[in-house]
Amino acid sequence: MGAYVVTMPASIAMAKTDDFDPARVLDGWRAPAPPPLDDLDLGRLLDAGRASIDETKRARLQARGYAMQDVEDIDLPHVAPPPPVNDIPRINLPVPRADRPAQLLSAWEPRAWTALVRRVRGATSELVTGHAGHPVVENHAPQWLCALWPPQRLEAPVLGRWPELATLTAAETALGALHQLLAQLPLEAKVWPAELDADWVLIAELVLHQDPRLRPSQAQALRELADAERSATFARLNDGYALRNRVARRRT
Repeated sequence: MGAYVVTMPASIAMAKTDDFDPARVLDGWRAPAPPPLDDLDLGRLLDAGRASIDETKRARLQARGYAMQDVEDIDLPHVAPPPPVNDIPRINLPVPRADRPAQLLSAWEPRAWTALVRRVRGATSELVTGHAGHPVVENHAPQWLCALWPPQRLEAPVLGRWPELATLTAAETALGALHQLLAQLPLEAKVWPAELDADWVLIAELVLHQDPRLRPSQAQALRELADAERSATFARLNDGYALRNRVARRRT
């Protein structure tokens, strides 16, 4: 028996294949509208989401002494919101100033000691060897070179070249350095921190010569101060004075 083969024109086959577009299958479909809220049993929905305990477990917990009570709603008190940031009033608080010790004067007075202070070096850190031989970092406060002269007398109203006391002190401020020296003076002594010219080379050399407990960094700082003062003095000799009629006069 012979077999028959039915063929379809290519144009008809392509037309049927092209009519199916998967991307447009849901064209025209709309989700069904939800039921109105009035028809919903909200209480039943809330009960469904609330944890519940069956009667057997409830009886077992009550037998152990647990009280199964419903939690009642608590009305929280109304708290007003804070005002906007721009509406908060600005309060200016006074900045406290560092107290000046009673023995340190702000102006010269008779029978007052005269103190001169020079900053030698700022705060530093250095690596030293500890007791167990391990390196240790030491932090040091600023260093101040201090010199004090006794109260001036009528017969000697000008400060002498040699101070009565001289030392290198570590402190955050100049007043702090002078405050440490008050214990070296009589109890009734008052100190006037002055801003006068002094022979800082002499004062630095005096401390270098007399204080064997200076650290190497402190001694180096004093030597650098002395060298800088010598250079400044030499420059002032050349620029600050001029010879006129064999008299050295200060330049105006």
